Amino acid sequence: MENVLSILFCLTLLYIVVTSRLKTYVSILRTQGILLSAIMVFPFINHLSVHILIIPITSFIVKAVIIPRFINKIVIDLDVKRIVEPSIQPFNFLLLTVASMSVMFVSAHVLSGFTPIEPIPFASAFSAIIVGIYIIIFRKKLIVHVVGFMILENGIFLFGTSVAGEMPTIVELGAMLDVFVVVFLMGITINKIRSTFTQQDVSVLGRLKD
Repeated sequence: MENVLSILFCLTLLYIVVTSRLKTYVSILRTQGILLSAIMVFPFINHLSVHILIIPITSFIVKAVIIPRFINKIVIDLDVKRIVEPSIQPFNFLLLTVASMSVMFVSAHVLSGFTPIEPIPFASAFSAIIVGIYIIIFRKKLIVHVVGFMILENGIFLFGTSVAGEMPTIVELGAMLDVFVVVFLMGITINKIRSTFTQQDVSVLGRLKD
């Protein structure tokens, strides 16, 4: 089941590189949060406990509820244009993503013969990291960069579950707190930029001079 959920996670990555609607970006973030929470629960489905459920529940609340709502609030408050303007053609972006994901899956299959890793979650995790970086590079809007950062972090989170069945609770809670604080601060930063620039594209930042 973990492999099925990881494949669904990969499908959300393919969808996000071809969509041009900001609302869809936020919906995919919410979907990924749900999938990650489910992936963390299934390995322990036969012996659930309060301790085991702390991380999945916290992950669901932060990744699938709080952060998507916060990003939606930023979009509404700043009246951000709902269409995402790419700096690369969607088809080329899709080809680049598919090629990168293919390399990750082949590499994970090879590595699984030498190290005890789950190849599909492992490849899905690195695919999310790469797609998150691509979104930050090839998308213009600052708010979309926040989404790209969140997708990158989701990949890191999934990577942790693919190389180890259980991570220290305090470490994972600390990581999610860091993510929440970073997204919160990025929202404040975008608000400040809005007070100076009428647009939220990173291209306008090129006008800044010393």
